[in-house]
Amino acid sequence: MMNSLATALAALMTGWASPQPAPLPQIPVQAEEEVEEALDALPPAEIVERSGRGEAVERERALEIFAAITTMEGRFRQINPDGSVNEGALALSRPGRVRFAYDAPSPLLIVADGSTVAIADSALETVDRAPIRSTPLRWLLAPAEELERSGAIVETGRFDNQLYVTLVDPEGEAEGRVTLVLDDTDPAEPASTVALNGWYAVDSLGSVTQVSLSEVRLGERADPRLFILDDDMFSSRRRGRR
Repeated sequence: MMNSLATALAALMTGWASPQPAPLPQIPVQAEEEVEEALDALPPAEIVERSGRGEAVERERALEIFAAITTMEGRFRQINPDGSVNEGALALSRPGRVRFAYDAPSPLLIVADGSTVAIADSALETVDRAPIRSTPLRWLLAPAEELERSGAIVETGRFDNQLYVTLVDPEGEAEGRVTLVLDDTDPAEPASTVALNGWYAVDSLGSVTQVSLSEVRLGERADPRLFILDDDMFSSRRRGRR
């Protein structure tokens, strides 16, 4: 059970990558060595310095944005390490709740309900579940105060009107790094207007996954039913085959 759950989350968000110095939606799929080189560091220091904003200021801005993002809906596009692409619909209700509904032909549905992350596989007719704290989704769903207290944010930087926030698991349960990309065009604007553009992830083996978001809508009331997944959702189908 846990192996299939880990595999699905690995495809979505396992590992943790350094920021890529280019707008996220425009990054092409590259050879592995080219991707690793591109993800090796933040944008050049002189670019960040010219913005007139230091690391501590950007960290505070990131925490302010995390605190302001409560609900979000949109589409996601996931480019996997082998170059294959999956798409689907995303619904987020922070803290603790998210839904990744993959488009067909993918059989996957990933739902975090506030305490656990569940993945339903309609092809296998299985539902696997694990505590949020033991999955890479923990930091996407954590309250801002937990991010600040835990020390999960290890690096921030700004390039091309985007704020890059790199996180690691301070407890060492998840290897690698993830970099969230925030569309922070004007740092003087309210944090509540800033959308999440996506993220980059690199797992412990160096495999790169890129997720970009589109059609993002902030602040809309999310239907609570989106974040409920029944462990017995396939039982009636199985009974019908007997």
